[in-house]
Amino acid sequence: MTDNSSRLPHGIRREESLARHSSLKVGGPAEYYAEYATSEDAALLLAWAREHGVPVRAIGGGSNLLISERGVDGLVVRATGNRSEVTDGSAGAVLEADAGVTIAGAARRCAKRDFGGLEWASNVPGTVGGAVVNNAGAFGGDTASSLLAAWVVEAGGALRRAETVELGYAYRTSVLKRREWGELLVVRAELRLTRSEPGVADALVKQYQAQRTRTQPRIQSAGSVFANPPGDYSGRLIEAAGLKGVREGGAQVSEQHANFIVNPGGATPRDVYALVQRAQRAVFELHGVWLHPEIELFGRWTEAERDALRHP
Repeated sequence: MTDNSSRLPHGIRREESLARHSSLKVGGPAEYYAEYATSEDAALLLAWAREHGVPVRAIGGGSNLLISERGVDGLVVRATGNRSEVTDGSAGAVLEADAGVTIAGAARRCAKRDFGGLEWASNVPGTVGGAVVNNAGAFGGDTASSLLAAWVVEAGGALRRAETVELGYAYRTSVLKRREWGELLVVRAELRLTRSEPGVADALVKQYQAQRTRTQPRIQSAGSVFANPPGDYSGRLIEAAGLKGVREGGAQVSEQHANFIVNPGGATPRDVYALVQRAQRAVFELHGVWLHPEIELFGRWTEAERDALRHP
C-alpha cells in the first residue's frame, strides 16, 4: 500500500494508540484508525480501504481484546453513533440502537422505563455493535436471544438488514466475527424488549450489579479470560492451581476472581499473554483441562503465538 498524503480523508488518522481504546489499556498503534457514526461514514471508510488495499478491523469497547504491542495492520474502525430509541407497538417493544451505544447503558435505560429483556446486558462492557459481532452474554442471556436484526454496511457500500437467524450465532461468536461475509461494519441493531411490571426490570438490573461488584474486579481488565469448560468454572480451576494474585510484569491474576487478568498499572500485552499461557499450563498439569481463551489476540501476533494458546 502506498499513500504519501500527509492528510487522509474521512477522519482517518495514522498510528493511533489502541491502548486508549482497550479496556485493559495495553496495546500498540493502528496503522490507520477512524470512527464512524452513520452508514454513510461506514461506506466511505470501506471504500477507502478497498481502494488502497487495506484490511479493515472493527473494535467496539475493546473489552475482549488483547492488542499486540506491535500494533495492528490496516484500518481499525470504531463505531461512535449514539442514538437509541424504544418503540412499543402492537408487535411488541423494540430497542433500536446505533452500534456505538454502550450495551449496558441501553439496558439500564430500558429497565428504568420498565422495559425488560436486556437485564442480562446491564453490566456487560462494550458497545451494541461489539455485542452483535461477539454474541456477548451474561447471567444466562445473550445477544442471539435478544436480537431481532442487525443493520450492516457491506464491503461494496450497500446497507443490509440481517436477521438473527442469518448471523450463525454460537457461544461468543457469529458469522460476523468469523468474517464469513467479508469486511463489513455494523451500524445499528434492533433488540427485542418486554414490558415489565413497574420496578421489576430495574430491580433485576440492581441485583446483577451487586453480584458483579461482589465477584468481579473493578480495575482495568479484558473481562473473562477463558470460557468455562463443561461442568466446571475456569476461575475455580485457576484458583485451585494457586494462581490467584500471581503477577507477570505489570499484569496480575485478579485476587477477586481468578478468571480475570487485571492491569493495576504498567502492564504490557506480553505480560498479559504470559499470564494466559501460565494459567493454561498450570490448569492442564493439575486438572488435565485445557482452557480456551475468550479474549481475542488482535493485531500483529504471530501464528505461533496464536497457536500456542489453542492446544497443549
